[in-house]
Amino acid sequence: MVTHYGAGMFTVLAAAQQCAVMTRSRALATWVGAGKDLTAKGVLRRADVARAADAIGIEVPSWVRTAADIDALHRPWVVATAAGWLRLDANRATATGHEHPDPAEQWLRALRAVLNEESHDDERVGARILCELVLRHLPGDPTPEALQSAVHLEFRAQPIGRADAAYRAFRHGETAVAAAVDVLVEFGAVDRSGGVPSVTSLGRWALSRLDDDPTADTAGPVDHVPEFGPDHVYQLKIGLRGFRPPVWRRVLVPADADLGALHLVIRAVLNWDDDHLHVFTADRRCYSDPFFELDGCADENGVTLAAVAPRAGLSLDYRYDLGDCWDHTITVEKIVDRDPHRAYPMCVTGRGDAPVEDWDPDGEGPGSVPFDIDSVHRALTELLPARA
Repeated sequence: MVTHYGAGMFTVLAAAQQCAVMTRSRALATWVGAGKDLTAKGVLRRADVARAADAIGIEVPSWVRTAADIDALHRPWVVATAAGWLRLDANRATATGHEHPDPAEQWLRALRAVLNEESHDDERVGARILCELVLRHLPGDPTPEALQSAVHLEFRAQPIGRADAAYRAFRHGETAVAAAVDVLVEFGAVDRSGGVPSVTSLGRWALSRLDDDPTADTAGPVDHVPEFGPDHVYQLKIGLRGFRPPVWRRVLVPADADLGALHLVIRAVLNWDDDHLHVFTADRRCYSDPFFELDGCADENGVTLAAVAPRAGLSLDYRYDLGDCWDHTITVEKIVDRDPHRAYPMCVTGRGDAPVEDWDPDGEGPGSVPFDIDSVHRALTELLPARA
């Protein structure tokens, strides 16, 4: 649906379409075209970095470890994905030809995606908080020293968590405030062509919108229906970290299953009693059972497996028992079509004995439970219908 704007908004729309990072992102998507191979972390291979840089008109060092280390390249990559111009599959990127009918909303989503990437706090809000402070204080004395002083002064009025999140934003050698200005310049929200930075009409509009929905998902492109849903199944390897020989289970779980359901699957296949709290971590965001109201954790029942791990090769962490800390790595091995003749979720295979939680070595009974796939299937059958 196209948003109807007043006449004054067309300046904002034009700026959103023509800013440096959006222009480079379109050029990057054009270069990707029918497809380019990706690393396991979903970025361009090192061999393609120089060619991609040439395509968008930037220079890169003669040697790089990964494309993600080059901000001038990685930022357009994040934007192109968030804007819907690139689609990332298991190990390949392709251009979509997608054009959203509302350039301003598309631009805002791209900005949120970059700020999410540049935030290093658990809730991924630090860069957004910092950019809002910069936009709010730039109309005053715009010198770097005065801006830094004004922003840091406001930090004192912020709750400790928010101030700390803003301090930790960005990973540049320069100050976080200077890095925030650089990003806002790339996005056309700040103009410093006259020698000193000033907020543009696009920046003023962004300031009115950035905090609309701070928990908005920025992982996927605008208006993009998740590629994997009820007709797909995730093959997951659930590994218990720190054990030799290894302890792991391979399971098939519907792509549209929420993380609450995945918790039950883990409980069944590793024989956990569910007497302790648990937390999922995906892309530095935490999810848990909302009943326990854990700080910094979103509702695990409100997010699907496909949303937190939209392609094969990604992984998420799971901690059971926040005291003893049984840590698991859950890896998406592949995503396949759903077989209508199979019941899901199901355990395919596994290895290693599951440890017994709260086991007393001086008491009775063994400290581990041997892997038995028939017992696991019975546990899955008993647990999951109860949740429905």
